Amino acid sequence: MKDSQYLDVKLKLRDTESIVLTPGYLIGCILNSLESLFGEIGGKTSLDIVKFSAAERRLILRVPQEFVERARIAVTLIGHYQEVPCHFQVLNASKNQLDFDSKNDENVVKL
Repeated sequence: MKDSQYLDVKLKLRDTESIVLTPGYLIGCILNSLESLFGEIGGKTSLDIVKFSAAERRLILRVPQEFVERARIAVTLIGHYQEVPCHFQVLNASKNQLDFDSKNDENVVKL
């Protein structure tokens, strides 16, 4: 994606045992939040998860530059993931591709 920004996002859950954490479910959750907050047209964008770690509950999200503010708002306001109370925290944002700390690379899946 040309003119994109990368968001390093961490998911904090009240109960980690009762959920299925996959890139597909995460992107669906974020897209639902965008549509819920900004409507069908205002929330329509293409988001990509470029890196994902289920063990750390983190992802690197690539967002078109014009949707960065909306994406950050939508991610921050998500309160439930698969009906479990949660909090998404944006740890970092950059125009350059971000990476997790390299200490747990065996738990990281590059997409």
